[in-house]
Amino acid sequence: MTSDPAPLRAARTMRLRAAMEQRGHEALVLTSAAAVRYATGAVPLHGESSLEASRPFAAVVAAAGLHVLGVEPEFVPAGVERHAWPPSAERAASLLAELVGPVRRLGVERLTAAVGGALERALPGAGFEAADAVLLAARAVKGDEEVMLLREAQRASEAAVAAVLPAIVPGVREVELAGRVLAAMAGRGLTACHVEPIFCVIPRRARDAPWTFPGGLPYRELTGERRLAAGDQVMIDTGMLHAGYMADFGCTWPCGGEPGSADRALRARWQATTDAVLAACRPGATAADLHRAALAANGPGRPAPWPRPLYLAHGLGLGGVEPPFVGTDVGLEAEARIVLERGMVLVLEPYAWEEDLGGYRAEQTIVITSHGFERLSAPPP
Repeated sequence: MTSDPAPLRAARTMRLRAAMEQRGHEALVLTSAAAVRYATGAVPLHGESSLEASRPFAAVVAAAGLHVLGVEPEFVPAGVERHAWPPSAERAASLLAELVGPVRRLGVERLTAAVGGALERALPGAGFEAADAVLLAARAVKGDEEVMLLREAQRASEAAVAAVLPAIVPGVREVELAGRVLAAMAGRGLTACHVEPIFCVIPRRARDAPWTFPGGLPYRELTGERRLAAGDQVMIDTGMLHAGYMADFGCTWPCGGEPGSADRALRARWQATTDAVLAACRPGATAADLHRAALAANGPGRPAPWPRPLYLAHGLGLGGVEPPFVGTDVGLEAEARIVLERGMVLVLEPYAWEEDLGGYRAEQTIVITSHGFERLSAPPP
């Protein structure tokens, strides 16, 4: 694994600094692996964040430059100053305060209570705010290099899943299919698994999914020892990383032959919902516009066409699922304030389900362009 290329890092840092300026943050202290990588190009190898890591790490974005703490030298790019993580909370806070410099507003990701308290004492005149808004504003819009990496990740993931589809036959266990797709991913150079491969038979009746959220569509998302039977509708979902960027793939595949007429009707309903949402995808549209388009296409009297607590659509980028989100519990009024911009990447994932028939779910990844959208993926035919 190597640090990210200089042009990619420079573009991300520029967007991050612009978001900091817009929100009045003079410096940032970041502790999630994705945020550290986004800001500096350095690659921590010790967990999703410092709170879960066996060895702490952090990045500091300051007026004077970029710094990382606790990342091995071979994973820190040129132009970023590296520091060892100090042996105590007080000394770690002292170093962070020194790197941040005299600031009035500091954006901070999660810190341990000991380090956070010591940092407040070391910077008595600074106001501490969550760094999330700055990070999400910068990461929501992707540069051309990022879109290229997302496209490459998606193509490799789709090819790996396509290689496993012929194995979806009666008698095979769901967990065996998950193992096969991991091997197929590794054979294509995708070895970092962000979402464990899911191969699950979709429930055909609500009583088969008692864990369903009230008012939501029956859904299953836990691969098990179940052996497939002819005619099962198998929902597939997985997410692999390529150069830090995530592919998110999902589709539904019939076990043991061609889909029946009911299965084809469910797919057609999924397609109608997806097409309606795609028609609304353009710069200036809001998440509420996409939400309403899906509800209208799904028809009156039906639950929203996505399973709770998942989404109608979500963003995609460095290391995982990220904003913008469409189809959440925050409501249409809040989603009306989420405006699509050129460079935003969305994964659309409606779900068509009918009692006694079952369901169909697939994912379509797109990037918003100057005049509409471009597909980065497609479910198999």
